[in-house]
Amino acid sequence: MDTLTSRSEKIILEKLNSAGYEAFFAGGCVRDAVMQKLNMYVPAAGDIDVTTNALPQETERVFEDCQVIETGIKHGTVTVVLPEGNVEITTYRSDGSYSDNRHPDKVSFLASLEEDLARRDFTINAMACSLDGGITDPFGGMRDIRSRVIRAVGEPERRFEEDGLRIMRALRFAAVLDFEIEPETARALFTKKHLLKSISVERVFTEFRKLLTGRNAGNVIRRYVDVLGEVMPELAAMKGFEQHNPYHRYDVLEHCIRAMEVVRTTPENIGYLKMASLFHDIGKPQTYSVDDNGIGHFYSHPAMSEVIVNNIMKRFRADNFTARRVGTLVKRHDLIFEKDECLLKRWMNRLGSDVLAEILEIKLADNFATGNMSPELSQKFCDIRELLQDILAQQQCFTLKDLAVDGNDVIACGVAPGPDVGKALGQLLMKVIDGELPNDREALIKSLS
Repeated sequence: MDTLTSRSEKIILEKLNSAGYEAFFAGGCVRDAVMQKLNMYVPAAGDIDVTTNALPQETERVFEDCQVIETGIKHGTVTVVLPEGNVEITTYRSDGSYSDNRHPDKVSFLASLEEDLARRDFTINAMACSLDGGITDPFGGMRDIRSRVIRAVGEPERRFEEDGLRIMRALRFAAVLDFEIEPETARALFTKKHLLKSISVERVFTEFRKLLTGRNAGNVIRRYVDVLGEVMPELAAMKGFEQHNPYHRYDVLEHCIRAMEVVRTTPENIGYLKMASLFHDIGKPQTYSVDDNGIGHFYSHPAMSEVIVNNIMKRFRADNFTARRVGTLVKRHDLIFEKDECLLKRWMNRLGSDVLAEILEIKLADNFATGNMSPELSQKFCDIRELLQDILAQQQCFTLKDLAVDGNDVIACGVAPGPDVGKALGQLLMKVIDGELPNDREALIKSLS
């Protein structure tokens, strides 16, 4: 197909073919190329994978003029390093038993492409493409792409028993590609959900994070929250938890899903901002109380949500940045925003402009997801967003580094070196933020005199 064979990686197939071996693009890159040809939405391009009947040692000889990394040689995989990126080349193989529900105990190398495709997870990933663009599709992958369906190759339960991570991959593909999971495969997800407990927590978390970025993430979580709940019971605890509050139309899970669906993100923050939106009220079931009028309340739920999120991040060994950022956004999601420039600059000083802007987006999504947000409140949030952007665009002073004086200036005005210098700078900054002083060196020094 043009979207594959026009790429520089086609040299891999050319060299293997010239040496007398079969070679095909395989897996996700073929799926994406088919979807592009059908004018369907395709996420960011992934890795290029090649499958061949050449044994690993034979592949290494073919590419002796390139850097070759033995990334998974016992499973038949080597990686060829090209200027445009790395290409994994794997020998046709069949997998033996999976005693750990993740990795085959042994592999056998094969001569047949069709047998190699039979070991793969889903039909949409079990296609191969030759150098001339011909597609080998023994399990109906193209049919399922047209129907927007995730279907296991062969017997679904067996596929998941071989590799429990395929459960998360099915959910992730359904979310990211905006596909449905066909009934037999869906049933197997529930039947075999316990296998997720035998998978590396890091791998599960990686798939979960990718899932949240998908256009269909909300529907996937709605339908399969009990599957995810096998390893994230805190998420399942929100399901069906009614709020009994006139401000909220939906139960806790539905409210959080709706917030996640509408929160405004960028390519840089989508992974953790979607997660923070989904988790922002995760502490509500543990803080629920009812007043004498039967109205539900969730006092201190942001603090409880932060505790739960921190436990989740620790359990799944999330990277430090993600753990801290999601925890902060969840903790602060109840921050009160007003169209007040001085107040915003104080919060920007305390939290950072990026964090405050993200809290605002979660707050806006949170209010929208109640089902009761008025046009006036929506406009208020939009006005505050513009005010934040104006403060940054005008390079207004809200941090010590923006201040027109520094510690040396303070000392020159007679303040003894030590803690009093920082205290004096902090007082000046607050006066500038509050509009009591201009951020002008002369004015600030005069104030110190």
